[in-house]
Amino acid sequence: MLAVLGARRGLPLVAGALLLAALAPASTSEATEGRRVLFIGNSYTRYNDLPRMVREISRSVPDGPTLRTRRETHGGYRLRGHWRQRRVRRLVERGRFDVIVIQGHSLSPLERPDEMEEYARRFTERARAAGSEVVLFQTWARHPESPTLDELAMDPAEMHRRVDGVYAELASRLGARLAPVGRAWLRAQVEMPDTRLHRPDGTHPSMPGTYLSACVMYRTLTGQDPRRATWKPWRMRDEDAARIRAVAATIE
Repeated sequence: MLAVLGARRGLPLVAGALLLAALAPASTSEATEGRRVLFIGNSYTRYNDLPRMVREISRSVPDGPTLRTRRETHGGYRLRGHWRQRRVRRLVERGRFDVIVIQGHSLSPLERPDEMEEYARRFTERARAAGSEVVLFQTWARHPESPTLDELAMDPAEMHRRVDGVYAELASRLGARLAPVGRAWLRAQVEMPDTRLHRPDGTHPSMPGTYLSACVMYRTLTGQDPRRATWKPWRMRDEDAARIRAVAATIE
């Protein structure tokens, strides 16, 4: 009986403590912990599971915000193709994600920039109506040996310049954040010429290429320095991972 009475007398104290805890301001880390991120893209996002890499990088940074990621990826898709998928639109409209990352087809900035802008705008409007932020995933130029460059009559530097310009302008028009992945690739190819970022097909990312993209994306999503991360693909040498993180940390 005494135990029951003691427990009852303690209830107001417990309730008061819980109320104070609920009213206490959350720290920056607590406020951003577990941010939910939806990646919409094609094989550039799917290869090597970039969203998973972003999540693992976030978990490895001491006292940093963690990210929960999900992807909706279909090989070869342009943004118009994703928009036509009712399931993808509903994922955006339900407001279950803090951030929506949009990755368009690698050739859309060159061949169909108006179409790309139209559907990026549609996704952005739906995302904002649902309370989500939008990040544009800037893609990279093809490898110098890619036959696509011959068809386009340009070299990697020119392709990057044009893709970069379209994404930068689009981010400005939409008021979206830009993840400068393509810029990081361009710098890495100069500073790390011994590291191949492309797969043999000259377009899709190798494991180092995806890791570089993920480090840039992590920095864009959190504002944190990727050099503080300890996670890396298990077959990657520590020194290579450190060089990749350094490139991602300094790109603008």
